[in-house]
Amino acid sequence: MEFKYLEESLKKLDFNSLDRLFEELDYEIFEQILYRLAYDPDTGDSNIFVYTYMLRLLEFKEEWRIHISISRLMGMILNHIDGCELIGLYHAIKADKLKPMDANILEIILYYNHIPEKILTDEEALIYSQKLLMVKPDSDIAKGEN
Repeated sequence: MEFKYLEESLKKLDFNSLDRLFEELDYEIFEQILYRLAYDPDTGDSNIFVYTYMLRLLEFKEEWRIHISISRLMGMILNHIDGCELIGLYHAIKADKLKPMDANILEIILYYNHIPEKILTDEEALIYSQKLLMVKPDSDIAKGEN
């Protein structure tokens, strides 16, 4: 499927083409397509409608991996838009509730304590760091070395 077609479908809120891709592709590849639809590094254009689409995916099946994808999208890709990092943290915490004690999820949550806005407080970060050290004792992020 042509990328421009997906981009136009998204702008029209016609999600059928994206749904077909979601069913056909490996999730990591699909995730990268969504990220590219959300932000074009060549032009600097952002498309927040990708978030709308991902929320729609959660309506059908609430999965930790979709929450983590949204967290990355909002906290790392669209973080130049006010409020997106807070949305990203929210979805990372939701992922942790669905898949507790996952080192990758806990590291993403701790990311929000290391950004300039520091939307995850030091007290909250300490709790998540302790959880992370239980499952990944050598984690530099949990030890505060990153």
